[in-house]
Amino acid sequence: MKNNKRNNKRTKSLIIYGVLLLSAVSAFWMLSIKTLDTHECFVSVTAREMLQSGDWVMPTCNGELRINKTPLSYWLVACFSKITGQVDEFTARLPSAVFAFLSAAAILYFVNGWLGLRAAALSAAVWATSLSYIRCSHTARPDMALTFFVELCFLSFYSAITAGSRKKQVVYMLIFWTSFGLANLAKGPAPLPYVLVPLLFYIAVFRQWGKVPKLLPVIGTIIFLLIMLPWPLAIARQVHWDLHVWKREFVDRLAGDYVTGRYPVYFYLPMMFKYVAPWVIFLPMALAAPFYRIWNRKQPTMQFLWLWFVVDMVFLTIDGGKRQHYIVPLMPAMAILIGILLEDMVFVQKAYSRNFAKNTLKGHIIPIIAVMLGAAIYVSITKPKLLVTMVLLSVVTIIAVLLVTVLFVKNKPVFACLSGFIGITVWFMVAYSAIVPLSDRDRPLRDFAEKLARTVPQSEKLVAYKEVSSTFVQYFGRVVPEIKDKSALYNQYEQGDWVVGISSYMNELVQDNRLRQVCYWERDRHKEKKYPGGVLFHKSAPLIQEGKNGL
Repeated sequence: MKNNKRNNKRTKSLIIYGVLLLSAVSAFWMLSIKTLDTHECFVSVTAREMLQSGDWVMPTCNGELRINKTPLSYWLVACFSKITGQVDEFTARLPSAVFAFLSAAAILYFVNGWLGLRAAALSAAVWATSLSYIRCSHTARPDMALTFFVELCFLSFYSAITAGSRKKQVVYMLIFWTSFGLANLAKGPAPLPYVLVPLLFYIAVFRQWGKVPKLLPVIGTIIFLLIMLPWPLAIARQVHWDLHVWKREFVDRLAGDYVTGRYPVYFYLPMMFKYVAPWVIFLPMALAAPFYRIWNRKQPTMQFLWLWFVVDMVFLTIDGGKRQHYIVPLMPAMAILIGILLEDMVFVQKAYSRNFAKNTLKGHIIPIIAVMLGAAIYVSITKPKLLVTMVLLSVVTIIAVLLVTVLFVKNKPVFACLSGFIGITVWFMVAYSAIVPLSDRDRPLRDFAEKLARTVPQSEKLVAYKEVSSTFVQYFGRVVPEIKDKSALYNQYEQGDWVVGISSYMNELVQDNRLRQVCYWERDRHKEKKYPGGVLFHKSAPLIQEGKNGL
């Protein structure tokens, strides 16, 4: 008896550590392999300037006040930079990777309490191998921080609603209110509709109004406000309550007036399939499943998750400011639903028979193999450099699919699941290592900025005409003031300052004979059409190399 208990405990520990290891590999794999893009550099440059100025309240990016985003991402990158000693790709993306790992751990913990370890492990593994998780864990944008805290709000709220003791209910609601406040510091005020709208629907639909007074509405609101309010109040006071930036960022974005371009009402329908990949086939099933009574005690949990996902999808659809990554905070709900379905199909076979599971699996073998072989052939013709990678990915896919099928048919469900998750992770590791460096569009700009950082002495000043990319500022390593007026630019130039023109603004300066070129760079985005890169000017500095592709 003792041996059985010891073996069960060891098995559970192996499952937990295995899922956490899988989540860590997916989140932390090669964080530094790709150049930071423009939006990531808004975070990294702001964090660097916080460290340089010592002002952690009034964030600046390239010397200009940047208060249109809440500051948690800046603070975290700055804190990690104190440990690593620099603000680079790894440090800038590290908070997102940490939050991704914590989001998988949170699913493992909370779903285990609701439905048991097996469903929890499958749900966390599905989340850790989805495109949402992998993509957002490898960016310095605040989306994964937002996703983690929004997820924690929903998980802790449902645990509080279903808690068997008052003590647990209080603990879970303290987690909820704290997470809600931190979510708004991560990317406020997006969490307000993300969290409150589905929860209000849940309380109304399932008539939970009687439990509302037990959810710490007064104490919780105080905690929430103590976390969220100090920073915006400090900013408002500093700018004398001139808050047009926030009106533009929040109200205009919601109305769709923030940026040009309109998206169709069905914009998020293909996005939800994209971001749940490779678990696409299970998404329609997960949307329908919560309405089947056969789930018994699992049904209330599934309906809560369904409301979380669907209500937020409806809100995003109505929202005028559509962006594909806005869907990410919804995807943990779908991952858990898919994990519950997988558990039934592979282990329980109550809602779905074993024959249904076998037929579903077999029905995907030929299409998956055909797609991978077709992709390998297409790449060999269009992008020969990726041929070896595509062949390797095809081999990994075919082996994983066949292995999962054989193990499942031979009634070894644990090893079938293990093979599937490992296969997906290996596929991602190979693809990310080989494909991402070749698709790094910002690398040439990084090289140009680093070249100029070595060229322009630290004691001298570089100014940019009209506009400069945050990526350039990140890799140049210093503030590059933007000069909008040409006459002011000429004055700076005559005083001995260096001048740079980036992208479309370089053409105006190249055609001006009053500025002397020191370095010229042009890059190709497409084979048939060229886009300008940048030009460096100085009165008397020696020429680095003139002509196209001066780097």
